[in-house]
Amino acid sequence: MPKSSGDSVANGAYKILLVDDEPNTVQLVRRILQADGHDVYEAFDGAQALEMFTRVHPDLILLDAVIPKMDGLTVLSEIRKHDKTTGVIMFSALTSELLALQAMQGGADDFVNKPFTLKTLRMHIRRVLDKVYLRQQNDLLKKQLLEANEKLRHYMPSPLIQTLMASPSLPRLGGERHTVTVLFLDICGFSTISQKLPPDEVLRVLNDYFAFVSEAVVNHGGMVDKIMGDGFMALFNVPVEHAEHASAAVMAALSIKKRSEEWNRFHRPLLNPRIGIHTGEAVVGNIGTPQHMNYTAIGDTVNMAKRLEENATEGEIWISGETYKYVDAGLLDLEQGCIERLESVIMKGSAKPLDIYKVLIAEPLQQL
Repeated sequence: MPKSSGDSVANGAYKILLVDDEPNTVQLVRRILQADGHDVYEAFDGAQALEMFTRVHPDLILLDAVIPKMDGLTVLSEIRKHDKTTGVIMFSALTSELLALQAMQGGADDFVNKPFTLKTLRMHIRRVLDKVYLRQQNDLLKKQLLEANEKLRHYMPSPLIQTLMASPSLPRLGGERHTVTVLFLDICGFSTISQKLPPDEVLRVLNDYFAFVSEAVVNHGGMVDKIMGDGFMALFNVPVEHAEHASAAVMAALSIKKRSEEWNRFHRPLLNPRIGIHTGEAVVGNIGTPQHMNYTAIGDTVNMAKRLEENATEGEIWISGETYKYVDAGLLDLEQGCIERLESVIMKGSAKPLDIYKVLIAEPLQQL
């Protein structure tokens, strides 16, 4: 069984495909390569070379420019359409600067004129294999990075991962003031529901429910900050700025409400969320310890959003007057019955009344 590229890197032996229609050259080069510990595969025309390349996935190809059925430059072009890692050394008995230039422009790593000495061939092979090793290591690192990102995606919102990966420095404790729209959600009466169900069933219900709730937030440009039992907190306008962050949060809330109603038609227990949304300035950044950080927002804006959610009743969406100021004028219209103004309330922890609106529906509804 041929070794994979990973095996080749580990033990210093490589899979090398030799493509030439001259038996004497093939026999000589094969002996050199086998003596150096490499696995050698042979092809005698262009079509066979491509078939062997697909089957073997060699680390290096020694490719004659003039071969039957398909010339070497065409073979090189087909290989480079799908593979940028494999090393390619093209050789030819034709002394032509144009051919050498075409080979290098087509993706060859080196060009050697025939006839060549064994010492010369070994030197070119060693030089190109060094390039191949670095490419393989680079590909391996990219694969590991993608796998790490995929694992992180299950524990960290994608926008936050992208922000962290784009930063040239490691994350540090601290934050900056930023205008955000904060959305809090809580499932009404879930404590009573959870007392009637086994713990594993409670977990399953919450996971299924939060799957589409989180999707509604993400689809409208928000980020799920944290899930807290049967509730959660979402942020809009961080870490990626969103010009219509308040409108996006309202649309996400209405989408959650609509999907919850659909859920209740086909699932039990019935789940009825209440939602509070507030817009204002908060400190956004990394909070915790150097060993364990949590990217979040803190400040009165967050507290007011939570208070709005706690004062709303089953199935209601409450937004503050500040959020209403930010919302697109065509989205919520008092005269059209899209929103209802409630009495101002002095929330816990606040010294002045907070203007409150109850969202009934948004236009156009199809955006949900």
